[in-house]
Amino acid sequence: MLQQQLEMTLDKLSNDEFDGLTIDEAWIDEAAEEFKAALRKQLTPQERDFRLRMSNVGKPLCQLQHGAMGSEKKRKDYNFKIQMLIGDAVECITNIMLKIAGANITGGKNQVELKIGETVVKGEDDIEIDHKVYDVKSCSPWAFDNKWDKGYSGLKLSDDFGYVGQLTGYAQAQNKELGGWIVVNKSNGRIAVVDAEVSETEKQMNLFKMEHNVDQVTTGAPLDRQFAPIPDTFRGKPTGLKRLTKSCEFCDFIKPCYPKAKYMPHPKSEAKNPPMYWFIEDD
Repeated sequence: MLQQQLEMTLDKLSNDEFDGLTIDEAWIDEAAEEFKAALRKQLTPQERDFRLRMSNVGKPLCQLQHGAMGSEKKRKDYNFKIQMLIGDAVECITNIMLKIAGANITGGKNQVELKIGETVVKGEDDIEIDHKVYDVKSCSPWAFDNKWDKGYSGLKLSDDFGYVGQLTGYAQAQNKELGGWIVVNKSNGRIAVVDAEVSETEKQMNLFKMEHNVDQVTTGAPLDRQFAPIPDTFRGKPTGLKRLTKSCEFCDFIKPCYPKAKYMPHPKSEAKNPPMYWFIEDD
């Protein structure tokens, strides 16, 4: 239903058909203020000390442990800040489109706290629709087509950023239902509304994972690498090389885990622009 509401509204707006649409000037002002706040946040020095928060507590344990240990992070690409601002802009745009589409917005931007063990984990949710908690995400075309467009089952197969745990935490902290994710392809503006089809068993498993992560981080448990290198193949045949998984490629802490890892073109490829991977000499 929400997917159809958004698509119909955007179809009308894209074709300058404003009849039947309500666009409150106050919504435009609110969106502008939201983006101004995002600009201030992104362009102001921030406290960088590690802390467990709702947005990271569902991530792989090894990433959290490296963060808590103060391990050296890989340097961000020069375009990283632009990517963050695009994500902020997408959220502001999506919020006003939901209002124009007539979504039943019942809350949002709530400061929440969830006690996990002896630790209070804090965060801020994005938006509440029909009294259910939703997150607004922007993503690359590849992630849209290969993960989000496949629905909740696609997300579960590759949740390297802990999105399911994050949404579970927001909902649990407020004793509300999980709604899902409103995802925008930042390249072409396509939208996918992904319902959080989380069973009660999965919910409890997510909460247990979060509790385990908090316990291991707060007690200073030994580093527990969650992902092993995988054998490399080219055109379906083993090459004898090993490379890191996609989960590791997204991680800020590659070098502390794998000091000899090298980011380089695939040595077997003869393409003009060969695919790039993190290869390791040994584990």
